[in-house]
Amino acid sequence: MSTTQEMPQMTLEQFELESNRLAIEFLAVLSGRTLSTGVVMQAVMSVHRSVASQLPAEAQGQLSMAMAAYAGELMQGLQPLPVPNPAQSTNLH
Repeated sequence: MSTTQEMPQMTLEQFELESNRLAIEFLAVLSGRTLSTGVVMQAVMSVHRSVASQLPAEAQGQLSMAMAAYAGELMQGLQPLPVPNPAQSTNLH
């Protein structure tokens, strides 16, 4: 996996579609497994840290601001996002 290569610019809609597609792939891998929420969250944070460390310093700064906003949302309680069920998706490849 390489996230450091230059990727073509995406529209916001393309970005959201691609990120949702990847989230569905992640959920498909986890589907049917019995793991504690803490284990899943720690794994997600480890992946996040690994990918974020490959970003340029400026992008890391922007990401840190976005993550601070997300932390604020967590402290207030999050409403569930409508993430599609991996079993219902036909675009996993």
